Amino acid sequence: MKKTCILFTLLSLVIVHQVHALDVTFGQKVNNVWQPIPNGGTISLSCKQNYVIDEYIRVQNNTTLTFCLYMSKSYVQKQATSFTDAFCWDKCYSQYIYKSDGCLSFTPGQARDMDFHALYDPQKNVGETIIKYTFWVNGSAGDSSFVIIHLISQPLGIGEPEEVPAISLSPNPCSGKVVFALGSAGSGQGRIIISDLLGKRVLSLGIPVGATEVTADLSSLCDGVYIYFQETAGLMGCSKKLLIRK
Repeated sequence: MKKTCILFTLLSLVIVHQVHALDVTFGQKVNNVWQPIPNGGTISLSCKQNYVIDEYIRVQNNTTLTFCLYMSKSYVQKQATSFTDAFCWDKCYSQYIYKSDGCLSFTPGQARDMDFHALYDPQKNVGETIIKYTFWVNGSAGDSSFVIIHLISQPLGIGEPEEVPAISLSPNPCSGKVVFALGSAGSGQGRIIISDLLGKRVLSLGIPVGATEVTADLSSLCDGVYIYFQETAGLMGCSKKLLIRK
């Protein structure tokens, strides 16, 4: 009877370990195709010193289980000069917040493409920052998955632009249709970004080649204050406020 009990206990421990085993992998979008990044893998992102990095990373549950993932960040290496970074998960967090308040639920096999959002602004400085993002289920902190993001700020080359021309819109406040006036004709590499006050992007509008204006319908956005700016070839222009009032 004692041998049977011992065997049953060992089997129970194995089953419990399997139930809590966390198998989460990641993905980086390259040329509109998600490239798989294994647990513990590294994603390298680079920009010019006057640019910003704004990247969405896929997070995928590879198990047959349903769970809710928390997230935290830690610095492996910091850029010697000043910089700012932020991340979004259940909500967006500023540079000095290292752990998410809430978790995001995953069903078996589910992938989330637009929830893990990493932002990095080198503040016109040159350098490298390496950040480790760790994901875990509450109560099982020892069983976790992580991805390393290597952020590189490079010096501007001769003749490269330092700033994006100013952008404006009308009407402001608005209730729906707006017209964005661009500071220069579109090159086909630019877009207009609208984000909430926490930095989470809510809308991205492409800028056609040669365009000096872009018309958009913002009626799908909730009432409130938003930030908008023009981004060209990764270079972010000055941000301005937009008020939506219906």
